[in-house]
Amino acid sequence: LVDIEIENWIKGAETSTLNTKEWTTHEWLHFLRHLPVEMSTEHIKELDATFAFSNSANSEIIAAWFIHVVNNNYTQAYDKLEQFLISVGRRKFLSPLYKEMSRTKGNKFEALKIYKKARPNYHTISAVTIDAILGWNEAGNLSHE
Repeated sequence: LVDIEIENWIKGAETSTLNTKEWTTHEWLHFLRHLPVEMSTEHIKELDATFAFSNSANSEIIAAWFIHVVNNNYTQAYDKLEQFLISVGRRKFLSPLYKEMSRTKGNKFEALKIYKKARPNYHTISAVTIDAILGWNEAGNLSHE
């Protein structure tokens, strides 16, 4: 049923008309993971306005959503992205987001600003992983650029 709603949305159905009322976390994740990689700002805004993904209390859902936020430079949600990256410590959420952010110069700059604030609170294993993704060295500088 989720695939039908994804198809309906891709074909132009209003987001508010999608039949999502009884969806579980797994169904929401399937929905988010199967949305187009590239979306217009209007589509992202509509999704966020309808489903409040940027304010989700579910780390799985919000992390999947933030991949779309970064891919589509939906900067209106970057404050929420920053809050999430500062407050969460699990590498399974951090790594994909920092990897995605490191793909473009502008987003990498944002990632580094956030990481500078967040790094002291990360577990050592998470910090080592993100250091490698962003090219961060022990002195808190970029080790290569």
